[in-house]
Amino acid sequence: MNNKLILYIVGGVLGLGLVIAIAISAVSGGTSDEEVYGQVTAEGQNLPPFGGDAANDDARGQTAPTLTATNPDGSTVTIGPDGRPKVVLVMAHWCPHCQNEVPRVVDWLEAGNKPEEVDFYAVSTLLQKVRGNWPPQEWLEREGWDVPTIHDDQSNTAAAALGLVGTPYWVVLDGDNNVVFRISGEITAAGGDVIGELFRIAIEGVEALS
Repeated sequence: MNNKLILYIVGGVLGLGLVIAIAISAVSGGTSDEEVYGQVTAEGQNLPPFGGDAANDDARGQTAPTLTATNPDGSTVTIGPDGRPKVVLVMAHWCPHCQNEVPRVVDWLEAGNKPEEVDFYAVSTLLQKVRGNWPPQEWLEREGWDVPTIHDDQSNTAAAALGLVGTPYWVVLDGDNNVVFRISGEITAAGGDVIGELFRIAIEGVEALS
């Protein structure tokens, strides 16, 4: 693996988000569940939890489950094998590293950096009413987020399917929905066009990691 990519990995690991809390606080009063949680299905076997070592990830080459969500606004988002490589960002509304990552991603997208041949998706997960930026949809709207986003269900189905351990969490998939690369942590804190590096990996596949 090239030195530049190793540097990015180190930066991501240093920015590792909080470990998933198994017990998520129930939503009561105020905003209803129907206005916050999506209805998510995962077809296929869940990826193993990400162990933190992007260079030796056991999930590389495995097929990620096809995720389909009906979001609270009625939109449907599917992340599956459609012949197009993908980059997926998984985030939590209360995660300080995600709160730093999102506006940097917005700036990167608005600058026209995303290659046309790669699709970009997001997953909003680990919803907790008692924590900041509730409800998450309003947080993303304030940030100018215009990325197809799966809003996870109360069981965190999408997060579990992708092997989430900490947020923010990036997953690169090829056109057959096979894992090319995974990394956890605030990667944009490392400086440089780290997001662009992930999209390059999506285009070039495993060859980009050598």
